[in-house]
Amino acid sequence: MARADTLCSQSLLEAGERPLERPLGGEPGDVKTQFVTREGTYRLMTLSEYSRPNRVGYQTQGQTPPQVRVSLVTLPDQGERICFNHGRELYVYVYKGIKKAADLSKPLEKKVYKGTNPTCHDFNMASASNESVSLLIGFSTGQIQLIDPIKKELNKLFNEERLIDKSRVTCLRWVPGSRSLFLAAHASGQLYVYNEELPCGSAAPHYQPFKAGEGFSVSTCKTKSTRNPLFRWLLGTGSAINELAFSPNGSQLAIVSQDGLLRIFQYDSMELLGTARSYFGGLLCVAWSGDGRLIAVGGEDDLVTVYSMEQKRVVGRAQGHRSWVASVAFDWFLEAESCYRLGSVGHDTQLCLWELPEDALTPSKPRVKRRSDPLQLVGTPACPRLDECPVLEPLVCKKIAHERLTALVFRPDCIITACQDGYVYTWARPPS
Repeated sequence: MARADTLCSQSLLEAGERPLERPLGGEPGDVKTQFVTREGTYRLMTLSEYSRPNRVGYQTQGQTPPQVRVSLVTLPDQGERICFNHGRELYVYVYKGIKKAADLSKPLEKKVYKGTNPTCHDFNMASASNESVSLLIGFSTGQIQLIDPIKKELNKLFNEERLIDKSRVTCLRWVPGSRSLFLAAHASGQLYVYNEELPCGSAAPHYQPFKAGEGFSVSTCKTKSTRNPLFRWLLGTGSAINELAFSPNGSQLAIVSQDGLLRIFQYDSMELLGTARSYFGGLLCVAWSGDGRLIAVGGEDDLVTVYSMEQKRVVGRAQGHRSWVASVAFDWFLEAESCYRLGSVGHDTQLCLWELPEDALTPSKPRVKRRSDPLQLVGTPACPRLDECPVLEPLVCKKIAHERLTALVFRPDCIITACQDGYVYTWARPPS
């Protein structure tokens, strides 16, 4: 932690004004293979690059392929496994990080689908072992598949006949600590709770009200025997749910939607704890700080917005991207008591990093007093105007890919990024 504490010795303004490093002879638009922060130089590990084995561009046939996503799991004694999707294909590899070169000729799992594309996936951390790991895969046509890329024996389908939901699966998450429960979010604006040990019904489910609150409702299936889905959540008026994330302790759930809203729930009690709104457009990604005190969201307003669970309001907005923000993450490995490291990647092919000293995340007072208006969207604690909260400048803002970036993952010894052309890159951290 002492190392992380030293990172915040300068102000945010100084961090934003620090000149960006450029390679000799490089132009401002060149793709960078390294970048400098206060802790040292991060370098692209070209031998640790993961992609489709033949590295041939995927033909979209007139359709926009799903966003490339990355999932990782750590096995007790066998290192890490990495999963990523590209077009209609999905791959699972042994992830060797910065230590060894990637062997693209030996995927643990390779799947090519017909008539549908994988859109999201998630490993079950709670049940992972050296002999078995459960991997959920969601599809553009609404189905969900459960496989085991190690044992090769497990293969289950949920919503196979699309009787539960016909829309695209947008995000999958195992319930923390559970070996069988998972959440599936859809473009229909509905979120379902499944138990992988239970079957789905042979007819479209009928629902009965279970709980309702401001802007959401929860229903259960009306069946004689317990079947999937266990619960159905409906958020707002049916705008697509784009991503969801559990808090580090697993008790709270943050959800972002195309209606531009961040909603935070106490998961077990299904109580709405707070909301925040984008400056405009949909919210596409969400992440928690390691201590569970802050939530970062990004989306179509080109901003990264920081929400405080303690203050129940937006406490900062980070500027740096010139297009939609596709993925956001806190660097838990550089997180200190008084400072946070935050990163994001976007459709502008840029990686941005910010340092957030805790004392800087204090909303300023409005310059003009306004009357309270229940219909007001901007100028509220959930969506302050730009002059009503700190505007954070990036410590690093680098073009690191030719195609739009889609994923960002912080690991103890590296940073992982992915872009829409199906390449997954590893950036080695500076030596400690």
